[in-house]
Amino acid sequence: MTTATLDTSADAEIKPDELRAQVSALSRAKDEPDWLLAFRLASLEQALGMEWWTGQEESWRRTPRERLPRRARVTDFRAAAHSANGRLTRVPQHVFAPHAHAGLIHKYHGDIVATDIAEQAESDGVIIQPLSEAAVAHPNLVQRWLGAVGQPLDRYDALGRAIWTQGVFIYAPPGVVVDDSLFYLVTQDTSAGDHWHYTLVVADRESQVSLIDAGDADDRRVQLEEAPLVHASVELMAEDGAHLQFASVQRWHRQTAALSTTRGRVGRDASIRVTTAAFGADLDKQRIDMDMSHNGGFAEMRGLFVGDGNQHIEHVTRQHHKGVGASSDLLIRGVLTDESQAVQYGLIRIEPEGQKTNAHQTMRNLLLDDGAGADPIPMLEIEADDVKCSHAAAVGPVDPDQLFYLQARGIPPTIAERMVVRGFLAEIADGVPDEHMRDVIDELVEIQLEPARSNP
Repeated sequence: MTTATLDTSADAEIKPDELRAQVSALSRAKDEPDWLLAFRLASLEQALGMEWWTGQEESWRRTPRERLPRRARVTDFRAAAHSANGRLTRVPQHVFAPHAHAGLIHKYHGDIVATDIAEQAESDGVIIQPLSEAAVAHPNLVQRWLGAVGQPLDRYDALGRAIWTQGVFIYAPPGVVVDDSLFYLVTQDTSAGDHWHYTLVVADRESQVSLIDAGDADDRRVQLEEAPLVHASVELMAEDGAHLQFASVQRWHRQTAALSTTRGRVGRDASIRVTTAAFGADLDKQRIDMDMSHNGGFAEMRGLFVGDGNQHIEHVTRQHHKGVGASSDLLIRGVLTDESQAVQYGLIRIEPEGQKTNAHQTMRNLLLDDGAGADPIPMLEIEADDVKCSHAAAVGPVDPDQLFYLQARGIPPTIAERMVVRGFLAEIADGVPDEHMRDVIDELVEIQLEPARSNP
């Protein structure tokens, strides 16, 4: 067995030949077509041509370097992709499992433990398949859109395209409206080390589809010898006139370092709505990038989080406008307790041709303890002269007037505070396109607040 090691330090030693062999072995183990192996290897070459982040880059300089695992391991890919075969005796109960859905895939350590698609969705030609299988069954579709959002943003992004072991492909054909949400559920095997995910969602012309992407740990109580890394690459494509909704909810193991890059390409008069909710992980860093190159497009980006302990939760977002008359809106709301910290760095970039753009960003952080802190940084770069833009950022405690109003009506202080918090986060949670998932998020907010708010 050959082992290649990736070191996240600036002077990391990379062994290109071993990495190429590992990627080739992984692709062969999954019976992937030659063109997909070529895509993986091309992505690897891009990664090898990039430097590890140094901490000086604008999108990385607020990320606590010491919170990432020192070595992001790339070991025997065949073992990583299939080690659950023959030993999984019980399918883990997933906290996010839906009651009703248009389609579902549930993965545990790279193996499919549940799959389903509604009869109507299947007859309409909707696809929900593991990415490797879809590349064989629907090569023209997958090859057309895989990586079509643009070049990788950094070395992690490029590696994610090369070494992913878990992936899913979602496709809604032209004109098809999928009423119920699709679900991609991942249970993190905490004993298996790092996880690399690749999610590709395509809403073809005039179609409508929504995906819930949810991750949970199989055993959040166990103390791990080494912190795992979970990396997710998400690509969202809404073709002309299409409407795509994507919601990501994670409750990874508390020692996890979670990195995700979500990139959307909004077609003419199309829309993409992204909602993320973070409850787990020691470090959670989300990059969300929206390409508004076409006229009349709309993008909505929503972020919700509740941090406790010494968690670090970070959002790096970009609304990149080139099309005429396009709109985008960013709203992040978070609640922080104990000594948890949050960072939001948001950029609205409007090119000279992006006239009549309407773009906004709002970042609001509620601090429930003196040790908690937040650093919201909204930025504007505008080169067009006929636009409407705004940005707002706020950090502060719960409004004492709101607490007084509730307590004056006999509501105990702890319950009153929770009511305010739930109301503060409700606008974000209400954007999740599934009623059951909204209830789950509400429950997770309560669970996350419980340790710090158990005493009245």
